[in-house]
Amino acid sequence: MKNLVVLDFGSNSVRLSINKMEKIDNGHRFAEVKRLKETTRLAEGMGNEEQKKLSPGAIKRTIQAIKYFKRVYQTYPDYQVLSIATAAVREATNSQEFIDEVLALTGSRIHVLSGNDEAYYDYLGVISTLPIKNFMIVDMGGGSVELAIVKKRQLMHSISLPYGAVGLSEQFCQNGALPEESLKAFKSFSSRLFDGLSWLNEAKGSPLVLLGGCNRTVARIKRAEEGFADLDNIHGFELDVADFKRIYANLLEYSTKERLNIKGMEEARSDIILGGMTPLDVLLKRLDSKKIVFSESGVREGLLYEMVDKKKI
Repeated sequence: MKNLVVLDFGSNSVRLSINKMEKIDNGHRFAEVKRLKETTRLAEGMGNEEQKKLSPGAIKRTIQAIKYFKRVYQTYPDYQVLSIATAAVREATNSQEFIDEVLALTGSRIHVLSGNDEAYYDYLGVISTLPIKNFMIVDMGGGSVELAIVKKRQLMHSISLPYGAVGLSEQFCQNGALPEESLKAFKSFSSRLFDGLSWLNEAKGSPLVLLGGCNRTVARIKRAEEGFADLDNIHGFELDVADFKRIYANLLEYSTKERLNIKGMEEARSDIILGGMTPLDVLLKRLDSKKIVFSESGVREGLLYEMVDKKKI
C-alpha cells in the first residue's frame, strides 16, 4: 500500500492531496485521505504582459506552504510525491528558479501541464465521477480558463485561454470592485474572447459543469442560503442559472470587505470573485444554459484516474 502525495501548484492556491493507493485484481485504485490548501497567489502581479514573471513574494509564500505540507505528508508511511503546476508556472519566464527550489525541497520535479493537458484532465476528472453525458466544462482558475465540450461522454472540443481570475481582476477590477465602465469593458473583452470559438455554439442549451475556486465559492454561497451545514460538499451540486446571475448581481453591489460578511464567501476569493464570475456570466448568456453542476473532481483527479487506468502506479 502506498500513499501518493500530489502537490498542485495553481495560480491562486497550492494544494496538497494524499491518496491511498490500494492494489486490486486489475491494478490499483485510490482514495483521498487528506486535502489541504494554502492561498499563495503565485500569479500575483504577472498580469497579461508578454514577459510574465513569478514575483519573489509569490515564490516565497508558496515555498512556505510547501514546507508546511511537507511536515504533514512526512507523517504518512511509504509515500511518493508527484508535483504538477498549471498556468502561472507554465507562463512565467523565470519558472525554472521555482521548479528547482521545489525539487530541492521535496525531491519531486514539477510536471508543468500544458493548457491542453489541463482541459483533458478536467474532462477525465468529471466523467470519472459524475453521471452526466452532454455538457460543457468551464474551469476558471487563477491564471487560465479551460473550456471543453463533451457529447455522449466523449471530449469533442477543448481549449485553455490564458485569462484567469487573478489576472483578470488585476486588469479590470479596482480593489475587487467593478464600476460601470470597468464592467462594460470586462464584458466586451470576454465577448471578444468567445467570438473566436465558433464551436461554442455546439454547447447551446447544455448544462455547464463548473470547476475552479471562484466557482466553488458560488456553490458555497448557495449552499449557505439553503441551510446546508457542510458548505464544501459541492460535488454534483446543482444550481439554476437564475441563481448564479442573482448571486453575481448581488456581489457587484458589495465591496470586497462587505463580501466577507456573506456566508460561504472565502476570504481569499473576495477580491477576485468578480474576475472569475464575469466571463462566465457572459458565456451563460451566449449559450442560453439553464443549469449548472459543480465538480470537485478536476485536473488532479483526472491525472490520477489516468495513472491508475494505464497502471503507471
